[in-house]
Amino acid sequence: MAADSGQTSILILLDLSAAFDTLVRHDILLSRMENMLGISGTALQWFKSYLTDRQEFVSLGNSRSNSVPVTQGVPQGSVLGPLLFCIYMLPLGHIIRSYGLGYHFYADDTQLYFNVKSGTSSELSQLTTCLSEIKTWMEQNSLKLNCNKTELLQIGTKMQLNKMSSFPVHLGSDLISPASTVKNLGVIFDSSLTYSAHINHIKKLSYFHLLLDWWTKHLLLLDLKD
Repeated sequence: MAADSGQTSILILLDLSAAFDTLVRHDILLSRMENMLGISGTALQWFKSYLTDRQEFVSLGNSRSNSVPVTQGVPQGSVLGPLLFCIYMLPLGHIIRSYGLGYHFYADDTQLYFNVKSGTSSELSQLTTCLSEIKTWMEQNSLKLNCNKTELLQIGTKMQLNKMSSFPVHLGSDLISPASTVKNLGVIFDSSLTYSAHINHIKKLSYFHLLLDWWTKHLLLLDLKD
């Protein structure tokens, strides 16, 4: 829709370090469930029981470390894990909307997107200020934004992209320059949304597995003959 109206879209994929493991504070999460979602009484106590009094240890062979309490993070491999993390991230949506940007949350995967006409300094300043506030909010909420792995992609028609200059943005002391492709929830996106890079990737994987399957059957037949 943006391309049809002569605009270029900017997609930013934020990367969080070890988000599920160590950074979600249970007291903050339970407070948001109560004050932002209105969860109370037995339901809130159930979530508190689910999160607290957990223990973890390391086991290697016949050896086992001492157990230590788990006071942060959400249980991985559980249905509730991604949902609880999204609840923890709820206030971030208010910050992003206040700058007129769109966003998607999928567990610890956070994406920002907005449309620009020509990549003016005011548009760049708006995005930089928003990213700075996001970084500050994450630090205040025990989350760590990985600037080195955060990616930016300009999306539009070839004509629109040729007219528009490069759109690098600052995230703290780091400069994020536009990439030619980014991996978004397992799908490789390119600037023109042709998906050619993703198709080529799938083709290579398919050839590899077909070849592996052929060699497996070939070796099996040789064993049977022997």
